[in-house]
Amino acid sequence: MPTPYLSICVPSRNRQRYFKELIASLLASPRADVQFVLADNSDDAEDMAAFVAARPDPRVTFLPSADRVLSMQENWERAVEAASGDWVSVIGDDDQIDPELVEALKLAEALKPGLDAFAWTNLHYAWRSPGTPRRNVRLPVKATFHDMPAWFVRRRAFGWADASSTIVSGFSIYHAALSRRLLRRIRKRFGDVWFGHPIVDYDAALKTAAEGESFVYCTRPFSTFGACPEANSAALYDVKRLREAHDRFDRETGRETDRDPWLADFPFPTTLGLPAAVGQVQMWLAHAHGVAMEPGWEANFARASAAYCRGFTDKADFEAITGELRTVFSRWRGGAFASAFQPEFHPPVAGDVFTGLNGDGLYVADDIGGAHSPTEFYRLANGLLERPSELKPELRSAGREFALLNTL
Repeated sequence: MPTPYLSICVPSRNRQRYFKELIASLLASPRADVQFVLADNSDDAEDMAAFVAARPDPRVTFLPSADRVLSMQENWERAVEAASGDWVSVIGDDDQIDPELVEALKLAEALKPGLDAFAWTNLHYAWRSPGTPRRNVRLPVKATFHDMPAWFVRRRAFGWADASSTIVSGFSIYHAALSRRLLRRIRKRFGDVWFGHPIVDYDAALKTAAEGESFVYCTRPFSTFGACPEANSAALYDVKRLREAHDRFDRETGRETDRDPWLADFPFPTTLGLPAAVGQVQMWLAHAHGVAMEPGWEANFARASAAYCRGFTDKADFEAITGELRTVFSRWRGGAFASAFQPEFHPPVAGDVFTGLNGDGLYVADDIGGAHSPTEFYRLANGLLERPSELKPELRSAGREFALLNTL
């Protein structure tokens, strides 16, 4: 088989139902220039092995469960190690990705020779379960390519500039694609491994920002973050589940990560949510590899922590998380950034989900057409988007419209 243009890696652990649906959607693609690296890390080794064996496909590289449970870091590491494509992307087993993104990636590479990293708009879908609310999802009306300066990406990644509830650097191996050239540079600079920190998705995003030089972003969606009930992302705005996810993460990592020595001047445990988790990766990169933070990051981090708190719709959870964060900010750096932490409670708004045009976005319900999974949702939304083969070969400079864009 010739070298694939794009390798799509899918690490998985004990989420066979979602993994199987994703695999079926990938194998339905007629493209021959893609590789699918499927890394199973489940307790039941036979289930996924039998599922894949019943669907032989030369594009598939299947990594079966090992004789022990691998950490997330180890499973992601072996998945990317097995990738042979010129470009590599990683998604979760409850997500979705369209192999037709190859068309956009080839166009981006032609528009900007030497391209290091390519990102696109990501959609979001919450797997249906009792009590899952309907949401609307914004689909960009126009598909455009934008040249993103390296300084701009780094300012967002290490300065928390334009942050919402997390950094918005937008480029990673996770739900974006990195060139083989950049991957080699990352591995050489950061300890001869792809993932050095157990929070693997932000490990990749921050290393990409630190080492990458050439970035292009496409406004057309090509993948969907799927939050299943078992996912860590589904626990982000539930204090009890957030703590349970933290304990599970430490067990699988094999240490109490909040006690890592590089956190001596960053007293924010991951039980304080997404900004704290990202900050921990940044502190590790500074400690282990000398990656400097951008000036002014501390106040922006405090604002992002406040924005994160606004995502809690349960008043008791909101008060619990904000109380803990206020205590930490009052002590951190002598309370210098406590005034930037100003969370506000936003109770859920009752009513039907808005659908229709608003500005340059088309808003649709996440259960459009009865969609019951990220792959079904994307298939239906895809019919409303410009075809990948018909995208215009025009590269624009990053403009003011990116001031608040969240693509990670």
